[in-house]
Amino acid sequence: MKHLAAGLALFALAAPPLAAQSGDTGDLETVFDTLDRRLFDIGFNTCNLDESASLVAEDLEFYHDQGGVTHGRDAFIATMEQNICNGRQTIRRERVDGSLRLEPLYENGTLYGVIQFGSHRFLIVDDTGHAEPTGLAEFAHLWLLTDDGAWELSRVLSYAHRPPE
Repeated sequence: MKHLAAGLALFALAAPPLAAQSGDTGDLETVFDTLDRRLFDIGFNTCNLDESASLVAEDLEFYHDQGGVTHGRDAFIATMEQNICNGRQTIRRERVDGSLRLEPLYENGTLYGVIQFGSHRFLIVDDTGHAEPTGLAEFAHLWLLTDDGAWELSRVLSYAHRPPE
């Protein structure tokens, strides 16, 4: 169960790079809804580790209130592989509807990052497709805009883990 909790918290992260012009916020809600879905629906829920790796910074810092700190993309992917994508059980993450909140970050009027806040639930899915809720948690992701216009997950806080309601 410790490994499950650590793994679940671990992947409370981000999504793949979507282009955005600096200074043009565009539709950030759509961009970050898509990033969140790529990170979790594609990366976490289907264990597409390449997709996950494509979204996170090489120097990723992941802080989990129960599993501790993970430093770096490689360590993060290894932890996912060991705790989430190990073939022992199927774990699914679902974002709580309406919980996504964004705080754009600017330097001299130019968009350089976004803090993404939200809530999510985790479920264990059996061979028949039945999903049993295992917990709820909060997350805060720091996404930074790279020089080539892609969003990259740089810092993750995964906290307030609790039993399902």
